[in-house]
Amino acid sequence: MVSPAQVATVRRIRCHYASGEAFAAALRAAGDEQALQVFTTERFEPGEEVLAEVFFTGMNGKMLIRAIGKKWHMARPRLRVRAGGVLRCSGSEWRKLQFLREVALGKATMAPRRRHLRQPVLVEIRWRRSDASDLLPATISEISEAGALLLTDAGLTLGEEIIIEITTPGGARPLELTSIVRNTRGPEGVGVEFLRRNSGGLTRIREVIRRLVDQ
Repeated sequence: MVSPAQVATVRRIRCHYASGEAFAAALRAAGDEQALQVFTTERFEPGEEVLAEVFFTGMNGKMLIRAIGKKWHMARPRLRVRAGGVLRCSGSEWRKLQFLREVALGKATMAPRRRHLRQPVLVEIRWRRSDASDLLPATISEISEAGALLLTDAGLTLGEEIIIEITTPGGARPLELTSIVRNTRGPEGVGVEFLRRNSGGLTRIREVIRRLVDQ
């Protein structure tokens, strides 16, 4: 029997900046490596995991970053200090912030906004090749209606068809998603596209995302 997926329920924190320069300054002002200064009235605790909704003028769309709270403080109007704090990131999430800094400084450009927004998650799944029966463990770190980012050491090849099994909290049995490998070049993982997204299949995928992602 498949054990339930391990899912962390996290809050979304709005982290918007007036300009790219303001965002780059927030990275510098954090005063710590792999950290970002944020301005928000939503209190977060040290060590709390959150989803930072990052946006600044010039971006094609918002980007969600999984982060850990370092410190938060209330506003101090007399000192002209806004409410906010510092978030820390690591791994692929920090690389996203580094890329956004390059965009903010005009050294890189963002690709056109995806039709389907990828949601950061952290869920254990099982998968197998379409011509095999043995299930292998892996982790999904991003998911959308169109596909997912699969973290696995297995040597998957471009165009290979696989079956992904996801068990959601409260789910009676795992949902099988037929997928095809679309990207193996990224250092963060393997990009897969969900196939057979007819009306019934799309409804099931949306339900999976609803259960996995904190609304």
